[in-house]
Amino acid sequence: MIAVIIFEPLRMNVHNEEREWKDIKFKLSTTLIKGKVILDVGGHKYTTSVDTLTREQNTFFAALFSRRWKLERDPNDNTIFIDRDGELFKYILAYLRTDKISNDIMANESIRQLLIIEAEYFCIHNLIHILTEPERKRQEEERFCIEEGFSNGTLLQPEHKLKLNEFYGKSNQKWELIYRATHDGFRANAFHSCCDYEGPTITIIQSNNNYIFGGYTRISWTSSGQCVNDGTAFLFTLRNPYNIPPTKYTIKSDRVANAIYHNNGYGPIFGSGHDILILDNSNSNNRSYTNFPQSYNDTTGYGKNTFTGADYFTTSGIEVFKLA
Repeated sequence: MIAVIIFEPLRMNVHNEEREWKDIKFKLSTTLIKGKVILDVGGHKYTTSVDTLTREQNTFFAALFSRRWKLERDPNDNTIFIDRDGELFKYILAYLRTDKISNDIMANESIRQLLIIEAEYFCIHNLIHILTEPERKRQEEERFCIEEGFSNGTLLQPEHKLKLNEFYGKSNQKWELIYRATHDGFRANAFHSCCDYEGPTITIIQSNNNYIFGGYTRISWTSSGQCVNDGTAFLFTLRNPYNIPPTKYTIKSDRVANAIYHNNGYGPIFGSGHDILILDNSNSNNRSYTNFPQSYNDTTGYGKNTFTGADYFTTSGIEVFKLA
């Protein structure tokens, strides 16, 4: 009985000492966690503070220094090793110190995409939000273009709308329908009645075999019977017999003065020669034609067959949009 009485206090003392030592180690570890820290990220060493690394909640670093993980430090230099891209980490650390990402980084698409991957790994949500802003902006512009960019038109698919605004050079440009041949008539005078003096326009032409092409000019259509200078004019194909992807054909530098031709007896005419000419009542005859490339550059090599597979064609739809 005496032995037992002596043994029990000894065991209690050992237990208390162990608990006190654990408390001391815990306090020491939390003191270290709050101070300077050296990270070895993929062989690149960075000296910073835990406060900097944990400014944002619910991140990799907030968990790392929250005592939920056991910190393993290199016994030689007290560093914490993280197996990630050490070169990219300098941008991550710069953001954690300043809450900012430089414009140079945002403009460098390859680095920006790599940083998104790193930010996702480290769960730095505010940084992810900043780095993915271009995607959100692009999605919003695409949504706007599809829903409102070419409102009331019937010939264009959503991807065509996006591509035409890309050709124009402004992804969120809004266009207003001013002429639809199936509604206003295929007569030349109907085209001029709706489209003359309306400013910059895009003309969409659909052939009776469902190919889609057309042109842009910044000059108002008129009935003057003259060629008009326009260095910004271009033709395009959106759907064609050769599976050429949507393509923009710019005006030849020596044919700028003949970019478009105004004549009240015809519909829209692009180029002298003519690259695209739409005849009166173009839906009921096969005499509209393309003599491309007279005034515009052929970068795909199919010449006059580019748009419909032949030089003469019949239209099934024409729509003209002006800048809104």
